[in-house]
Amino acid sequence: MGVQDTRMKRGMAGILGFLGFWVFLTGALAHPVAQLVERWAPGMFPFPRIFGRVQLAVALALVPILLWFWRDHSKRFYRSPGWKSALTRAALWLVVGMGMVGVVAGLQAWLGVRKWAGVPGFDVLTGALATGILVGVLEEFFFRGVLGMAWWKAMTYRPAEVLLGVNAILFSLVHFIRPLSGPESGWMDGFFAWGRLELWSSPVDLWRLAGLGVAGLVLSRMTWVRGSLWAATGLHAGWVAGVRWAEASFPEVSQATPGWWGPSLESGPLPFLVLLLLFFLLMGKPLRAHLD
Repeated sequence: MGVQDTRMKRGMAGILGFLGFWVFLTGALAHPVAQLVERWAPGMFPFPRIFGRVQLAVALALVPILLWFWRDHSKRFYRSPGWKSALTRAALWLVVGMGMVGVVAGLQAWLGVRKWAGVPGFDVLTGALATGILVGVLEEFFFRGVLGMAWWKAMTYRPAEVLLGVNAILFSLVHFIRPLSGPESGWMDGFFAWGRLELWSSPVDLWRLAGLGVAGLVLSRMTWVRGSLWAATGLHAGWVAGVRWAEASFPEVSQATPGWWGPSLESGPLPFLVLLLLFFLLMGKPLRAHLD
């Protein structure tokens, strides 16, 4: 058996082991955590919300073990010739991300489902940027770092199109793994919750699913080509911040009828086409054979 085959098996074993422990530990911990939260804040947090937080906490707790198993280190995710150029690149892509959402909001204002309400206050902009940066850093570290660069290296980078496609699919599906409300019967609540996730227990917004898939492809390709998370983090943060900013600058028109024209900023043909345009613009750059 060749070295590459051994590494690829290690890459698959890491993913399957991570998913198995994640599902089991989340199921086992969800009920006791919910009991503690209910004791401290009765009636404040529904079980699906607590379950989602436990999902995130368990996934992050397993990351160091997974990186150790793959013999990788997170410092590689932020490799750059200099921190100034890295921050500049991230900031420029943040502006691009916010601008993309601005285009969607502007089109929806032209179509009559939103209206321009002026530039929001400093506190709104600051809050939007803080939210965007937090989400961008966490999600890019996990999806394009741990389940991206580290996994791609463990899989010996082959074939690139398949690895990037798997990453994009996981990224889109994970946004629909919050469970629906259901009967609570005790210690098995966390395990039963896996059976009623939004992904397979309710109608999934296909436009949003498709948009997240294209976004995942864009972010994966940027990370692969750049060899670091800076650019992808900036774009991701800009998109999230842009949504928060546009909701204040372009509020929905009262009694606006939902349709292909909006007013959702993240679902429907308009945001999907904006993301698709960026994807095709990036397609002109060849994929590098390796990240190292």
